[in-house]
Amino acid sequence: MTTLAERPHREQDARRATRPLVILEGIALLFAAPWLLFPDLFPVATAVALAALAAVWLLGLVIDRTLLPRTPFNLTLLLFCLALAVGVLASADPADTLSKATGVVLGLAVWRFVVIAAGRRGHIGVAVVLLLLICLGFSLTGIANLRELPKIPFLVAANPFRNLPLSGLDRLATHPNQLAALIGLFLPLLVSLLAAPPRRLAAPLWRLAPALVALLVVAILILTQSRGGWIAAIAGLYVLLLLWAAVLPPSRARRVLRWIALAGALVVVAGVLWIGPGTLWELWLNPPEETALGTLATLDLRRKMWPWAVTAIGDFPFTGVGLGAFRQVAFRLYPLPIWPDYDMGHAHNIFLQTALDVGLPGLVAYVAVLFVAAAVGWRIARRDPGFRPVSLGLLAGLVALHVFGLADALVLGAKPALVFWFALGLLAAMNKEGLES
Repeated sequence: MTTLAERPHREQDARRATRPLVILEGIALLFAAPWLLFPDLFPVATAVALAALAAVWLLGLVIDRTLLPRTPFNLTLLLFCLALAVGVLASADPADTLSKATGVVLGLAVWRFVVIAAGRRGHIGVAVVLLLLICLGFSLTGIANLRELPKIPFLVAANPFRNLPLSGLDRLATHPNQLAALIGLFLPLLVSLLAAPPRRLAAPLWRLAPALVALLVVAILILTQSRGGWIAAIAGLYVLLLLWAAVLPPSRARRVLRWIALAGALVVVAGVLWIGPGTLWELWLNPPEETALGTLATLDLRRKMWPWAVTAIGDFPFTGVGLGAFRQVAFRLYPLPIWPDYDMGHAHNIFLQTALDVGLPGLVAYVAVLFVAAAVGWRIARRDPGFRPVSLGLLAGLVALHVFGLADALVLGAKPALVFWFALGLLAAMNKEGLES
């Protein structure tokens, strides 16, 4: 019988024994990642990448079942994966489904690898740095799609990248709205780490690099001209403020944060009252073509699209219309009052789009994953001050992502959505008991 004193040593021995398998899985994931992100480049390589990941997972399951992560996310993710399989099989447009399906598989693979590889507190720090580097990479390659945005004239003129020869990055670059959603997801983490950095990085010199990165991504966010992305980022930073104000012990810092949060709420309420609810409603019903912040005609697009998205969900409640297939199904089955050559992409609402992709059971599982993430993140923040800046930053980022998702969507399987799964993996890894120093 194992005593309490012997248990940590046995756990350390088990981690050492499984380390070669974890390294092997990491190598397989690195090989698979580019082919799953761009599955149409070389379909044979994509099939080999999927087979390699499956083989490594089965090998780990056969040799050592401790490589099957045990986390609070397991049940909800299992239900989500079942709904995902149904959404893939239900699709009548495999060409549109393929890239989304491989993107979700890659995201789930990243989630799993982060959970099993982060066995020490130092590993969590490495994973956080890697996450930020991935986000920065997406942000820098996204510059290629910021050169010719016509929405807001003064930002077009102020764009320093508009004349750069970046045509070779067009395939790698993400859509400006998706880039704005991505920045909203990781900007609160950057700010949280700047406000309360780890002790080893608390020196001003070490804080300079994250501060410069934060300024750079804020500049890129502004240049995306994504009004929804701006609102989401502000909402994420405000939620970060509320979370820090709620979790800190009684202190002067907590009182200051609460007063700032109250002032922010009063400013929003005052702004709504000054504009007037009637004016806002008229803006929704009859959005103007020209404003200081560009056209708001896309609001009318959403107003016309959402009822038909709800109709499609009602017609296919259990399967959805197929993962990534709404862009084709919408015009094929429904008389949308939208010009036929418009590439709709998605339903411009993350919850509607998830139900369209994987059905209402999949939407329930997705929302359950978010609730688990909120509970796990809050538990980490209260239990472990060392992980608090990371957990609160990730929670605020998830809120920002879904505020953005109320009128747009970083859809399942989109390339930047890889960061969403990485964030969930970090939360699951930090939640593990007995992490070594």
